[in-house]
Amino acid sequence: MTFNIRQKIFDRDGMLLEKVAEQYKEQLSKSFFESPEGQALLDEGIEPGWSDMVVDLGMNYLRVTPATMSPDNLQEILFNLFPRKVSAEEDEAPDIIRELQYFWKFLQREFHLENAAACLKILDDEAANELKEEMSNPANFGIAKSFFMMGKDQGFDMSTEEGLQSWMETYNAGLAAGTQPRIPLPGEQRRSAGNIRDRIKIVSPSRARMAKASRKKNRKKK
Repeated sequence: MTFNIRQKIFDRDGMLLEKVAEQYKEQLSKSFFESPEGQALLDEGIEPGWSDMVVDLGMNYLRVTPATMSPDNLQEILFNLFPRKVSAEEDEAPDIIRELQYFWKFLQREFHLENAAACLKILDDEAANELKEEMSNPANFGIAKSFFMMGKDQGFDMSTEEGLQSWMETYNAGLAAGTQPRIPLPGEQRRSAGNIRDRIKIVSPSRARMAKASRKKNRKKK
């Protein structure tokens, strides 16, 4: 069955249809992963996964899909939402932009999206430098990402539930003892680490790549 990239994933009130959206993301990701563009990306040593995050952020925060995403939407996702939400180091910026270049070329070729050419213009030679700058600035981090990055900087393995739990306990204990500075976000009310942890919806790139690798392995077995 042919994937319909223009299918509706929101109800009449603009609310996300979660099951439909998940299927949409999975099918689109699989199509890109198996496309010539996806394979070219792998040949460059970049495991696809960043484009999944762009699609997810577009759906959940801007109520757009790749078929309806404007260049302004893409800029908002890359230079505002990515630095605020995605737990990635600034050195990942070139790979992020490179994958998105391939992704939008795939969308342009495979689905003839009219917005693809304009979105590709956003992904120019300066985009990686701009994204790196935005991702390296802690002032751009949301409270959940700040909590995440602080734990990572202090040596906790934030890619595991055990590491996240251990950092949460350490952070709360430090606050109670007065030895741990609170997360420095102007305008934010003081919250416990438990509440902050509940708000973390950051996609770990390593987990995304592991999932991709697993799907690739499973397809080879079929």
